[in-house]
Amino acid sequence: MTSEIAAIICAVIAAVASIVVAAMEARAARERRSVEKRAERRARESRLSMDMMYASMGLAMDTARALRDGHTNGTLEPDLDKAQAARAAYDAFLRDEAAAAVAKR
Repeated sequence: MTSEIAAIICAVIAAVASIVVAAMEARAARERRSVEKRAERRARESRLSMDMMYASMGLAMDTARALRDGHTNGTLEPDLDKAQAARAAYDAFLRDEAAAAVAKR
């Protein structure tokens, strides 16, 4: 009788431990997914930010050349288009992030 009770207690302890471990694993998996999503958003923001810096630098360089040479010669338009496209992409990213933040609440 005592050995049967001991076996039951051991089985209950093992079952509870298994449930606790499974819950911990599920929580860790959720946290991993959250960290991965955050890293993806940060990477996207970094790419967009670099695109804006590159477009801004091109526009600044062509503006400096135009001032130096005294005429634009049509070189500013492509860089201005790149800068506007980069800004629009970054603004869209910010709107998406804001919408996601509002949806979480």
